[in-house]
Amino acid sequence: MAGDDDRARIAEWEDVLDDSSYYELLGVLELADNDAVRQAFHRFSLAFHPDRHLDSDRETLARVTRIFQRGAEAVRVLTDPELRIRYDMGLRRGELRLMLRKSTPPPGSVERVAPLHELCRSAGAKLAAQRADKLLARGALADAKRELETAMTCDGGSNDALAERLDALSIALYAQGD
Repeated sequence: MAGDDDRARIAEWEDVLDDSSYYELLGVLELADNDAVRQAFHRFSLAFHPDRHLDSDRETLARVTRIFQRGAEAVRVLTDPELRIRYDMGLRRGELRLMLRKSTPPPGSVERVAPLHELCRSAGAKLAAQRADKLLARGALADAKRELETAMTCDGGSNDALAERLDALSIALYAQGD
């Protein structure tokens, strides 16, 4: 059985769970790289993995499971470059969680994220953006950023949609320490 101290600590964590960012939950800075995030999750899981609380009462086990699932969600988002970019953009708008889809929704039911080349006006920008899309798919964020900068130049430096994506990519690179 979990002791009174454990139950109180778990209840405190659950109370702040919905008011905490993934970074706060794992106790890492926003610039933490993937290794730091994984190490933080390891420490987190030592305290909150449900298997460590099997002797607890049902309510405590349900609470610790909810906390652990949020931590698992945090490590999944923060170690995936694309999800981390989306999360960091949402966090700037005050969104503490990234809603992950478990299955593909029907077409037209959610806003589609346009490929980079669709955001461009000039032919040169479209070509650079297509290269950036391919690089992003491979996880080559620094190279993708250079291609996006080229696309911005080709579009005269005044493409707000591309600028927003470039900012998000810069944040992701900064978070990875690049």
